[in-house]
Amino acid sequence: MNFDSDQELEDFVSKFLINQGAVVEKNAQGFDLLLPEKTADLLSTPEYIRLKRESDQDREEDTYSFNYGSPLLDKMVDIACATVPVTACCLEFNYLKSQGFDKLITSLFSFSGSVGRVETHAETLTDYLAITCRYLAQSDEQKMGLLSLIFNLETGAYIPEMSELLVGADKRFTARRDNNSLTGKKVGTVIGWIERQARASLKEEIAPFIASMTRRFRRDAANLEEYYRNMQREMEQGLQRSNLSEQLRRDRQEKIALLPYELAGKKDDLYKKYSIKIKIEPAAAMMIRTPAVKLLYNASIGKKEKRLTFIYNPVTKSVDPLCCEGCGISTFQIAFCSSLHLLCPTCVKKCPVC
Repeated sequence: MNFDSDQELEDFVSKFLINQGAVVEKNAQGFDLLLPEKTADLLSTPEYIRLKRESDQDREEDTYSFNYGSPLLDKMVDIACATVPVTACCLEFNYLKSQGFDKLITSLFSFSGSVGRVETHAETLTDYLAITCRYLAQSDEQKMGLLSLIFNLETGAYIPEMSELLVGADKRFTARRDNNSLTGKKVGTVIGWIERQARASLKEEIAPFIASMTRRFRRDAANLEEYYRNMQREMEQGLQRSNLSEQLRRDRQEKIALLPYELAGKKDDLYKKYSIKIKIEPAAAMMIRTPAVKLLYNASIGKKEKRLTFIYNPVTKSVDPLCCEGCGISTFQIAFCSSLHLLCPTCVKKCPVC
């Protein structure tokens, strides 16, 4: 193995072992390691071992290869993939918007039965969670892929356009996650956001796959129906034969009567064959802390008033959507029930909170 061409592999092994609490000493051929007892058990090695980049079979006692395809490297990869890696970064901006928020909100949001205005605004820090999920859609065929989601951890708003725009933002990555925005009960709340939004977003992502399975089901179902129609027609024509005994005639009539049930069973098997099962699991996450502008908005609903909080997002150069208090989805179409719960157009018909 060429050292220069496989620097990435060596860096992975070194970082993996350090993160596992190992004492790592580099040498000309690889590493000398002192492993914690738990890590040694996971890797099925002694606590003191040597790693070499050689690809041939290990001949020295307590010496292991970490070449591509080696059993030890496979175990390291499995352990690394067993948990969701989380990184953290801070965004930096030379300028933050300081005016024109009323006009921006009016252009983005529609308010049903209410009017309002921004009362005050202030610069702040807010946190976002960018999470990448693996998905597997299984039917007669299968489709795999990655899905990126970004949420404002303070409000729960889903910001789909932020993923692409984040690439061009100035980022300062931090070695430690020193914010406390994803602890305790918040974890369960975030999991709920991910499950709800991932399935909604995945519908669009795999729409061609769903359409393909639907077409194939309809095609096979139509062929099956045609097959049973022809079978029934032939069996009914056979009943016209004069040389059929009464017993044989009754047997065939019973078979004809059972054809619709047999067809229904076959179609049910087809439906199961082309039904789509979806598995989604987190693959990686990034905590993002960024400057932002918090807007305090006063909404007048008839003679009543309600204070709303908006977040101006400098990455998207826009205002994040609000979250429906009924179903939790992000929305730019705002309505209120008689108890002033903020609702999306679907929930306003019957407030789930009330």
